[in-house]
Amino acid sequence: MASHLKGVAKATMTDQIRKELCEYKRDHTKCTQKELQLWIQEKFQIQVSQGTISNTLKRSDEYLSTNLESRKDIKRHKPAKYPEMEKVLFEWFLQYQDRVNMTGELILEKAKVTMKLVYPEQDFEHQFSQGWLEKFKLRHGIKSFRRFGESGSVDVEDMEKKLEAIRGKIDKFSKKDVFNMDETGLFYRLQADHSLATKQLEGKKQDKERLTVVICCNEDGSEKIPLWIIGKYAKPRCFKNVNMNSLNCHYRANKRAWMTSVIFEEYIRWFDQIMHGRRVLFVVDNCPAHPRNIEGLHNVELFFLPPNMTSKIQPCDAGIIRAFKMHYRRRFYREVLEGYELGQSDPAKINVLHAINFAVSAWTTNVHGETIANCFRHCKIRSRDAVSRNSEEESVCEDGMQELEVVINNLSYRNKMDVNSLLDYPGENDACSEVQSLEEIVASVINVDEEAEDDNVEPLEPVTRKEAIIASRTLHNFWMQIEKTTPGVFDAIRKIRDELQRDSNFKKRQTTLDSYFTKLS
Repeated sequence: MASHLKGVAKATMTDQIRKELCEYKRDHTKCTQKELQLWIQEKFQIQVSQGTISNTLKRSDEYLSTNLESRKDIKRHKPAKYPEMEKVLFEWFLQYQDRVNMTGELILEKAKVTMKLVYPEQDFEHQFSQGWLEKFKLRHGIKSFRRFGESGSVDVEDMEKKLEAIRGKIDKFSKKDVFNMDETGLFYRLQADHSLATKQLEGKKQDKERLTVVICCNEDGSEKIPLWIIGKYAKPRCFKNVNMNSLNCHYRANKRAWMTSVIFEEYIRWFDQIMHGRRVLFVVDNCPAHPRNIEGLHNVELFFLPPNMTSKIQPCDAGIIRAFKMHYRRRFYREVLEGYELGQSDPAKINVLHAINFAVSAWTTNVHGETIANCFRHCKIRSRDAVSRNSEEESVCEDGMQELEVVINNLSYRNKMDVNSLLDYPGENDACSEVQSLEEIVASVINVDEEAEDDNVEPLEPVTRKEAIIASRTLHNFWMQIEKTTPGVFDAIRKIRDELQRDSNFKKRQTTLDSYFTKLS
């Protein structure tokens, strides 16, 4: 036994201790694992190995984002016997918890029905006990059953009163601490040609060409939260050789590429974690895929907008999503034009990875903070908001629309759409379904295709460091020849060159003077 742990009782950490360990490490990033052992010894009077510390920290995201109120004393976890069935049942629970009088008996009954749908090959009826029910609730953090009823409904006459209540709530938070999140569908290969689009979007093929993009930002436009993108396939072939952490977004998948209650809860817990140390208001609409009962949030207060009002008072719907799509389309059509220049036969047939790169660039680079702030002001969700817009920012938006129109004109479509029709394409904004039946939930949650995508999609071709260096030099030489090159372009190229020179493999290889000369035989 290590000398610094002598006299300390050996024990297994509870989930609560593991969570506190992860929190301590998060707040003290320079702490070594040996120092963490000592911290646990002093605080909890137990001995744990360095391996236990390491394994716990590897699951840090899970412990930090999970509500442990009902399972804080648990030391060991027994996995679910039927995990796929529980996944479907939990999605059903989240969708229906505020719409039916949820009871233990109802969950047990639905568990039987779900078993038959998920495991049809079993020819016997599985019996679920009260003990199983308690373990199911424990595994999924279900503390109690609640019913919210119809308190959220509103008619036109009551709209102004509801708006006053919304303003009263939002006025309690500073602008930097009020966030709005919304999902939008994205037909990521949609071409601005009426005839092409009609053929392209017919039937089942449309599902292959659809993503859901989750957009979130704060009221003053100072924080644009990294995108979450939901696709149809868990691991498309185009993701091979890709470092997913480099994409600056989070990717999830289900068969319909829609937001689900499970993904929404995961998103909220992730958002709660990144808001550590703050108290923020999270404004969101009343979509059925947005469960209202999410327990254990420490930094985030959920605020659901009344139904039938979101189109009028939700900032993301007031122009933020439209601005994002405008910039996405511009980048996509530029890529198509470039593909024709390079002699590609069908440059519009991009893959999911291309679409993600365009989406992330459009959101992080092109959607301006002032655009976001203007959209919040336009919704008048604060008591003192004025509807006036910044004329300079309006000019930027108009320039973006004109630039998109120019790119579309350059593509010479026979029956081109106007820009407004393209940005408001029918059915595209649908991002989450109405309440699904159990059969529909099974179809969307179970058996998500792992590596399927469109035919002939090639994975990302590996690029060596040498090839990257040559490419960066070629790029530098190209811009040296352009008459109207700006200093910013060379700054960007220099940054790329600096990153290549800081490559870890480069550092490990020691170069001597002798290596520059060829040895005579």
